[in-house]
Formats: sequence, C-alpha cells, structure tokens
Amino acid sequence: MPRVLGRRRNIANLWTGRGSDTPNQGRTSPRDCAVYIGTMASEIGEIVQFLRLTPPFHTLPDDQVAMLSRRIEVSYARAQDAVTTAGEHNEKLFIVRSGSVELRLAGDDLTARLGAGSCFAYPSLLRGGEVRNTTVAIEDTLLYAIPADDFHRLRTADETFRAFFDDDETSRIRHALEQNRSERARELDVTALDQLVRRGEPVACRPDSSIRDAVRLMHDRNVSTLAICNGGDLVGIFTDKDLRNRVVAAEFALDRPVSEVMTDHPRTLPSHASIAQAMAMMASGAFRHIPLTGQAGELVAILSASDILAFLGSNAIDIGLAIGKAQDPAALVAATSQIPDAFAKMVANGFDARHAMRFTSALGEAAHRRAAELAEKELGPPPVPYALVVFGSLAREEQLVGSDQDNGLVIHDSVDAAGRAYFETLGGRISDLLDAAGFVYCKGGIMAKNAEQRLSLSEWRARYEHWITNPSEDGILRATIFFDMRCVHGPDSLVRDLHRDVVARAAENPIFVSFLARDALRSKIPLGIFRNLVLEKSADGHRVFNAKAQAIMPIIDIARTQALAHGIEAVGTLERLASLAKAGKMASEDAQSLEDAFLFANDLRIAHQSDQIRAGSEPDNAIEPEKLSPLEREYLKDAFAVIRRALDSLRRNFAGGIA
Repeated sequence: MPRVLGRRRNIANLWTGRGSDTPNQGRTSPRDCAVYIGTMASEIGEIVQFLRLTPPFHTLPDDQVAMLSRRIEVSYARAQDAVTTAGEHNEKLFIVRSGSVELRLAGDDLTARLGAGSCFAYPSLLRGGEVRNTTVAIEDTLLYAIPADDFHRLRTADETFRAFFDDDETSRIRHALEQNRSERARELDVTALDQLVRRGEPVACRPDSSIRDAVRLMHDRNVSTLAICNGGDLVGIFTDKDLRNRVVAAEFALDRPVSEVMTDHPRTLPSHASIAQAMAMMASGAFRHIPLTGQAGELVAILSASDILAFLGSNAIDIGLAIGKAQDPAALVAATSQIPDAFAKMVANGFDARHAMRFTSALGEAAHRRAAELAEKELGPPPVPYALVVFGSLAREEQLVGSDQDNGLVIHDSVDAAGRAYFETLGGRISDLLDAAGFVYCKGGIMAKNAEQRLSLSEWRARYEHWITNPSEDGILRATIFFDMRCVHGPDSLVRDLHRDVVARAAENPIFVSFLARDALRSKIPLGIFRNLVLEKSADGHRVFNAKAQAIMPIIDIARTQALAHGIEAVGTLERLASLAKAGKMASEDAQSLEDAFLFANDLRIAHQSDQIRAGSEPDNAIEPEKLSPLEREYLKDAFAVIRRALDSLRRNFAGGIA
C-alpha cells in the first residue's frame, strides 16, 4: 500500500538540491523539513526559472510568476508515498519538479504517469476539491504545490492559463489548435474570393459570336478570360489557353462560333467561398479560372489562379496545372515529383493539417485522373464507360505525401470479354504510371492492375453485398478501406449509385456494423507520453508514437462505423462527424471533440513529415516523443482521452459491449 505523504513546507522552510533533480548527499533529508537560512532568495530564483520554462506558467507576466514563486509550497515524496487519495479533499495544484508520479482512477486503473514539469490534481479544484485519482510517487519526487486560491485567481485573470486547466479535454485541444493556427491558415478559410477580384460586369459575349469577335473583345477589354452567356446564363468561358490550343494550334476558322471552342459548363463557386475551396478545386481540376456567382446565382466575376498566387504565393495550383497538361509519363513524373517540396513549403508557411490534406489530396486526384487519361491516349478510347475510383485516404481527401495507391475500376455492365481485356491493360497501365509518379503500389493489392479491383458494376454490388451480409473478422479487416470510395475519373454516376446502395445496405445490417465497431476497437490508445516513452495501460512504453495508427485511424474508424450505421453517405472523416452531429446521431460536443483531436494529431503528423522531407528522408508516421514539446504532450494526452471515450461509446452502442 502507498504511504501517505507527510508535511509540506512553504518556500521559507524549504529543502532543495539547488536545481538538482535529486537530494544532495550529506544534507538533511527533505522529509525532515530542514531549514536553510540564507538560501531563500536563490531558491525563489530557481522556482521562477522553472516556472518560466513550464507550461502554462511560461505565458504569465513576470510579476505574476514572481508572486507565485513566493506562494508555492514545496514537499518531498518518497517512492510509494500517496500524494492525493481518491475520495479525499484537496486544495492544491501540484507540479512535479523532479521524479515522477502515477495516477490511478479510484486507486485502481492507471490513467497517467507524469514526470518533471507535469501538473496534476487540478480537476479536483474545479469540482470543489473532490479527489477521484489516487496519485502515488513511483520514485523519490520533489513537488511544488500552488494553493487553490492562487490557482482560481490565475484562471480568472489569464485566458491561456484558464484554457490549459479547463475541465474539458475538448476545450483544451480547441485552444491548442487556435494557438497553433497561423494567420495564413486563417486567411485560407476566412478570406472570401470576392476580396481577390474586382466586382463588376464581367466581360462577356454570346455563344454564337464569332471567334474573331470574341478575341477582339478580349483584346479591347484587356482580359484573359471571356464569359460566354446565353440570355444571362453562363454556358462557358473562353480563355487565352483555349485560343492557343483550340484555335491557333488547330488552325480553327475564326469565323466559327466561339461556342465550338469554349470550355463549356465550367465549375463555379459562390463569391463568398473561401480561398481554400478555390485552391483545392483548381489543383484537382487542373484549370486556372473559376467563374464566381452572386446570391441569386448571377455571374459576378471570374477568378484566376494568378489572383490567388498573388495573394498567397503558393505553388500548389501550378503543380496541379502541370499535372493536368502532362503529355507523357515523363512529364507526369516531373510534375508529381514537386509535390513533397510543395507540401513541406505549405507547412513551413503556416498551412494547417486541414489545408495540407486538402491540397495534397487535390494533387493526388489530379495525378490519378491524368494517369487514366494518358493510359487511354495510349490504348485508345474505352469500349464501354468506366470510372476510376479511389479508396481510403484519397477518397476521404485526407491524403499526405508518401501514400501508396488504393484504386480500382468500376466498369459498365455491358462490358464483354474483349472489353475486359482492354480494361486489364488499362488498369495495369494506370497503376504503373502512378507508381512511377510516386504513388507506389499498394502492398495489399488494392489497385486497378489487380483483377479483384477491376469489376463490373454488378460485380462490385455483389462483392459489397457479400461483405455486408456475411461479415467476418478477417473479412472486415480487409474490407474497411473499400467503404471510403470516390470517383476521380469517368462518369460519377457509376460510383455514386453504388456508394448510395452500399451505405443503405450497411445501415440495414446491425451485425455488419457490430463487426465494423469491433474492428475499430482493436486500436490501442496510449495514455500519454512519459519520459520519451509512449505509455499504454497493458504494455511497456514504446520509443515512437505512431500518429496514424494510435490517434488518426481510430477516429477515422469511429466516424466510418457510425456514419454507415446511420445511413450517412459522407466519406471524409470531418464531413462524417459533422453529418452525424447535424442528424442528431452524435452529440455536437462529441463530434467537435473528435474533430479537434483528429486535426491536432494530423498537425503533429504534417510537422513531422515536413521536417523529414526537408532533411531528405522518406516521410513516415513514427514521431519520437522527445521531439514533442511539453505543451504538445499535454494536448496529446487530452486527444487520447477523447478517443478512448469515443471508443468506449462505440463499444457500448455498436459492438454489443464486446471489446
């Protein structure tokens, strides 16, 4: 049984090892509470120095730190001493100065292990002093204690201090995201596109106007893009690029209608849309112009890539354009080879995980589309319609650099034997092109070059039906990735109808959902980071934290399982969480907690991968704990708690209580 900690003394009656982590030999034991007259000023100085390096005290004004250092009580706990005991009353915030302690809920379940610089017992101060965790020293430990009155005063006076010691993990993680979020990331979300362009009547002509008249109008009005409107409705745009490629290079007659060479039915965005939305659309679609519409759907301006580049200086759009116009495999490889450096620059310039994933996925989508187009160019047009579908992270638009390819072909049911031979060659060519372009072969064989991922629409339906109606642990383990799907080339209707049917069938089969939930519960979520080791309940610490496996994938699995259980068709993790909350199938605060934990873990991941790319290393997900700051460790512990709580809910509601 742990011993109960003895008396504590104010700084004026302090034993200390003068900054050392262990008592100096030959001195009186701190348990004897010896007084060292004449050293008080220097000891206060050491406490001030320690607080200035310890979150969240490091953000306090100097006068507050000085005052606090004089109020701190110092105590010493031998190994196995109990510092707090579940069920008792507490009026102190504790800080580990040296040594370590462990926390056990109600004295039993291990909840945390804390080292120097960590704070504990503050939850009891937020609920009137009630202690729920027994805290025991696991080695000789020196502790600082702050009286409850000072703790509450600082929470009232300082927003950062209050956020750090919030009783809710969600609020703490949200504060971390806001603190880490750069001004550049905010600009991407809050800057409306109409702030980048001059509003006014766009230069336009009718679709039956001659090419000659259209070009003259562009010259006279000094514009590079012309809106083609019919009775006030936008039907196309005509750009400098169209003029070069479709008129001059093709020696097209100038007296022909401009409608024959325009880009018809261009994708549009509302003028209040964000820069981030426009960048992703341009990068994935490999085009430079987006018509902007007003509240009534009327055309108000035409946004160009130059408008965004002038505002941000980002080259993600340029890479997307280079991918889209690649005329051969070598050009495609040259374009995609720029993605890692562009990713690292985005992160260095303050782009957060949400934007980094969106833009990297947009470039991945562009590469897949161009690979299919180049393969068709080589083999000739397909004999029947087909769709190139992507699975996993690219389908969810959460891809980062270094991802392998996960794709397949959905082929129209009218395909015959000769057509299957064509698609066998096409699928192989697409996979080979993507591998050369940096989207390496999938180790699990989930790619269009393999026959199992190259099926007719009816065959895909039958395959999903089998997974849903005959679930097994091994089958679900291999199949979960296929429930994140998206069309990136070809008729979207083939994939849209398939996906809608799959989601509906999944929602009708609670046994299938329970297998999905049990698969998600395989995840082992750490308790936190302790002395550069990843602490788990039932295992010795590991020397690396796998951000993807131990934090990100569990949230993806939770969102997927609950979305399918409730018939929600969204594919992206954040979209699934938002849809669940909107439909009342998940508490809004729970959805927000998981979103924040997801983004925080991905922020750590992109920073890690960006550092690796700049160092010339292959990016991975294995983060060494010693590279995490004290604040990152604290917030990561909160993220783990959020995930564990969500998994517990999944176990109760969808897995029949089975772990």
